[in-house]
Amino acid sequence: MSSEARGTNKGVRPTGLLARMSKFNTKFILVTGVSVLLGAILNVLVARQGIHKLSRESTNEIEQGLDQAYREYLTNHLRDTAQHTNSSLAHAYTDLEILADIVQSMVDHDEDLTPLYEQAKTLPFLQDKLVFHEKGGWYENQNDEPTAVAAWGYLGDKEKRVLLPEAQRDIDRTILLDVVMPSFKNRGADKLQIYFVGPPKHPYVRLAPWADMAAEFDRTSPGHNDKNFYEFFFTGLTQGWEAWIKDPGGLEKHKSQVTFWPPYDDASGQGGKIMTIFHPVWTKDRKALAGALGLDLTLTQIVKYIQDVKLKETGFAFLTQSDGNVLAVSEEGAKRLGLQAKAERQGLEYLKRVLKDSNEPQIASIELPKDTKVQYRDNVQIAGEPHILVLQRLAPFNMGGGGDKIVEDTWTIGFVIPKSEIYASLTKAQAAIDTSRTSIQTSQAFVSFGSILVLMAGVFLVSRKMTGALVALSEGATRMRQGDYGVRVAVTSEDEIGQLTGAFNEMAAEIQAHTNNLEELVKARTGELEDANKEIMSLNAQLAQENLRLGAELNVARQLQLMVLPPAQELQEIKDLDIAGYMSPADEVGGDYYDVLRGNGVIKIGIGDVTGHGLESGVLMLMVQTAVRTLLASNETDPTRFLGIVNKVIYQNIQRISSDKNLTLSLMDYSDGKLRLTGQHEEVIVVRASGELERVDTTGLGLPVGMDEDITDFLSNTEIDLASGDVVVLFTDGVTEAERTDTAQYGVERLCEIVSQNHKKTSQEIKDAIIEDLMNHIGTNKVYDDITVLVIKRL
Repeated sequence: MSSEARGTNKGVRPTGLLARMSKFNTKFILVTGVSVLLGAILNVLVARQGIHKLSRESTNEIEQGLDQAYREYLTNHLRDTAQHTNSSLAHAYTDLEILADIVQSMVDHDEDLTPLYEQAKTLPFLQDKLVFHEKGGWYENQNDEPTAVAAWGYLGDKEKRVLLPEAQRDIDRTILLDVVMPSFKNRGADKLQIYFVGPPKHPYVRLAPWADMAAEFDRTSPGHNDKNFYEFFFTGLTQGWEAWIKDPGGLEKHKSQVTFWPPYDDASGQGGKIMTIFHPVWTKDRKALAGALGLDLTLTQIVKYIQDVKLKETGFAFLTQSDGNVLAVSEEGAKRLGLQAKAERQGLEYLKRVLKDSNEPQIASIELPKDTKVQYRDNVQIAGEPHILVLQRLAPFNMGGGGDKIVEDTWTIGFVIPKSEIYASLTKAQAAIDTSRTSIQTSQAFVSFGSILVLMAGVFLVSRKMTGALVALSEGATRMRQGDYGVRVAVTSEDEIGQLTGAFNEMAAEIQAHTNNLEELVKARTGELEDANKEIMSLNAQLAQENLRLGAELNVARQLQLMVLPPAQELQEIKDLDIAGYMSPADEVGGDYYDVLRGNGVIKIGIGDVTGHGLESGVLMLMVQTAVRTLLASNETDPTRFLGIVNKVIYQNIQRISSDKNLTLSLMDYSDGKLRLTGQHEEVIVVRASGELERVDTTGLGLPVGMDEDITDFLSNTEIDLASGDVVVLFTDGVTEAERTDTAQYGVERLCEIVSQNHKKTSQEIKDAIIEDLMNHIGTNKVYDDITVLVIKRL
């Protein structure tokens, strides 16, 4: 072997980590060590997975137990809170309903009690001594009487400064309430005050305990003395009650007539957050309002009770109306819920902190319960931390303040507690388990590492003894690579390594024998390759010349095909018609055909499409053009026989050249405004001067040309009358089937639309509009078929 060949073989080296290590001993130790290390790692991973599984299962058990315990605790606590709130409200209902029954009984027995009223108003203790207040313009009694009575200026005679008789009579009818109302104020539910408001016509107010009511209203509610009391302070309340009478079921339909008014802040600053509860009093015939009893219920106890609810470290409770307005919540809870406090004033100032206005998305989207079942919702995100939300709806009640209707309303109590606080013990248990798991894994890693060191030491000692012969083989192979083919290695054993050594010696001897003849063989093979290369170059040159020749022939065929098309000058000489044509082949030579010829007193117009495209289709097109021109020159005038002869000629030529092609072909004769159409091709589009569109189907006018020798029996014709300005468009399927990049085809409908839009233009302009729109449709996509368009317009 030459030194150049040896140098080449020396340069080809295996790659990879093991291949780069020069000693087998090192490789053996490395493979063994890696195997042991992988085994130790797998052992650690399996142990870790087992510990992790145990941790996960124990965590799940603890979590399920905690979840069940806290669900039960929160549910019971929430129910107790709801029951306490319901009870507080129900106490106030009962007080109001008892007093309403007393007053309603007085109204129902008004005639019987009239003498008593007349006598009572003379008694110093019960007598209402009303005095006109010059500055305020209202009437009010003094603070030494059991109840305060206030009557607004519109209930009196402005000149005489005395009450109207009707108003005075209504006030006298409630004089006995001086005995009853103070006791109801001081006993029962925690009430700020209790009062009776007269009928809508005379809405005076009798209130216990006595308070300078009118003066307070002058200070806090300017304008109250100029408007009806109900409409100013409680808009729509009386209309809502009166609507009950008109209900099909009447008042019997409303078992409870207690009506709440939305909570508001006490204007005097004494009661904090209060809620007015009303009960209507009806006339004896139950057809009109005789007045209304109301009490201002302080919500301080309920609010404080809700605010004082503590759940773990930071959990809290809240109370909300059905519209999401939060009535009670601690300051920290309001911040946690992201509530935005605002006030609305409509006679009374309403406090609004609505859940949907919260800056916490999941709080703003909370749906309140539709029934009284406790709802438990996990993973409610607040400030990026998961919380548990528990909701319980309270008993429903009547609610005013929403216009002139009284609707059923409900309150809902909610508990909110961070999930991390509920599962704090679980988190501690998980931390302890993780610590133990880390300790076990660390110990196992140290044990495995020590075992690997001991095992590697043993492997090293054994490998030194096993690999001595392999080292000798390696040295012999190195000498052989350097060109010493006479090297031999001593066989020291009869095992596999000894057999390998013997095979190495035999191989070295064979290589030494072949090396002597290798250079001669290389020279001979090089000569053969040079001869083959010369022959290939000669063939390539011949192929290039043949390609040039074929290209020239195709170019000649293309030029010949374009030359036989009717020139523009020849088309312009046709006086009665304005004709423009266009043809663009998909390959060098196309298979589309169109022609316009004159002879025998007619204009012969033809259009056809040979199957496929390319040289063979182009030749067939030239055959058709020649046959049509020849028959026209021979004065053949019958359209059916004309097309039949063309078909026969083309069929015989196709058979001669053993082709499988055929074509669709329509021939038209034009004379004196009539266009006679024969043969099967694409539709003929006709747009009248008026813009009316017609599409002529040619399917039944013949068969494809060249498929059968005689198609005369299948040929027929149709006649189209053309008036001045009428347009006829002929085309091949290369137009309608042209595709854009998403494979959507151009289509006949779009072609018709373009022709209709441009039918008043010249044939050349119509043709240009069609081709421009078609090219815009195709865009950058490949043109797969020949494109031919012929536009004919009668002048």
